[in-house]
Amino acid sequence: MKLISSANNKLIKEVKKLSKNSSYRKKTNRFIVEGLREVKLCFDSDYKIDHLICSNKTLCDDFSNANKYFVQEEIMNMITYRESSEILAIVTKKENSLENYISNKNNFVLVLEKPEKPGNIGAILRSCDALGFSDVFISDTKTELYNPNTIRASVGALFRLNIYEDKKDRIIKFLKKNNFKIFGSLIESTKNINKINFNSKCAVIMGTESDSISSEFIKESNECFKIPMTGNVDSLNLSVSTGIILYEVMNQRKSINFNRWWKLFLKKALIEE
Repeated sequence: MKLISSANNKLIKEVKKLSKNSSYRKKTNRFIVEGLREVKLCFDSDYKIDHLICSNKTLCDDFSNANKYFVQEEIMNMITYRESSEILAIVTKKENSLENYISNKNNFVLVLEKPEKPGNIGAILRSCDALGFSDVFISDTKTELYNPNTIRASVGALFRLNIYEDKKDRIIKFLKKNNFKIFGSLIESTKNINKINFNSKCAVIMGTESDSISSEFIKESNECFKIPMTGNVDSLNLSVSTGIILYEVMNQRKSINFNRWWKLFLKKALIEE
């Protein structure tokens, strides 16, 4: 493990630049991961960690195949968002176009159209991981997936999911070609979410907080739906509404799996009698 004793060190300057400059992250194809939990999840994924910087030497012992550096606490505090962070990684981005898509066992895809806020994206990724959904498509994004705020808000869930970024028309073509039913979340819809059957192979399309899903997605949707609300507000935060929808999808699929198990159980019990 190498010692970095100066804040003017080349690698420290690199970390600062990657943390603050989106254009530089895109140019170098690298980004920053901060915090032990997030770094561990990144390490256990198929992302490549290039450098590890620690202010606590014992934390670096668990990680192999990375260049390791030790810095004093005051330098670490200069390059991290959270004062409690004792480890930071410089990570190489990975290719995430639809051409690399691998089908998942739950046959569900969440599509985010033009998401704007890194914190919302991160919170949505966290909900996906918590509720057991692994595939997220991001269409024509207005922000960067590897923004530090996205990674922090996801609490490292970003590294546990299959996330693909592509153009809207390519995503629509892909979903139709692969026989996904398309359900659009649309506040103007007259159909409530509980009237939609999410048990088939399907994709749910989410728009931004300021705009509905696009006319192209509405046109290609098998059905659109809304979350019923009884209060005075007429909309929900994007990450909140997505969490509600994901829970409904999970709940429907959990119920049908239980019903299938119960029928098999009864059938077996009758045969044994």
